[in-house]
Amino acid sequence: ASVRTVNHVKQAALIGADVVTAPPATLKALVNHPLTDKGLAAFLADWAKTGQKIG
Repeated sequence: ASVRTVNHVKQAALIGADVVTAPPATLKALVNHPLTDKGLAAFLADWAKTGQKIG
């Protein structure tokens, strides 16, 4: 069965599920968190200060 919420995904992981089927919106919600956004912004700012390029 397809999971529909972030909590469903977490519960599936806690009981040992290796795979879940979830809609894209649910997968995106797993990585959306204010601290993730803040951490990414800080990392990108620090990286820009190095003057290095990738690729």
